[in-house]
Amino acid sequence: MPNSRLEVQHHSDLRPHLEKILSCVKSLHVTLSAVMADVAAIRKTIFEDPEKIDTYRNHLKQTIATTKPLVDEAMLSYDFLMQEISDSQQWTN
Repeated sequence: MPNSRLEVQHHSDLRPHLEKILSCVKSLHVTLSAVMADVAAIRKTIFEDPEKIDTYRNHLKQTIATTKPLVDEAMLSYDFLMQEISDSQQWTN
């Protein structure tokens, strides 16, 4: 089998994995944009009424505790996708 044909076959095997990763990155970008807007609104609220900082801290702790399992699961999903890509490559010396 010619070498160029192997390269084409090798690249086509990675395409589904790369599409999944790009989709995840796109989702993260949208999420990060929403978080940044939320943080800006929270900061403005706290600067306008500093007495609410304790309420904010309590809510933040509760939210972090609630969302940590979701973040951990997302990180495992990324690790799994990266492992699939690594396993699908045909390394040559």
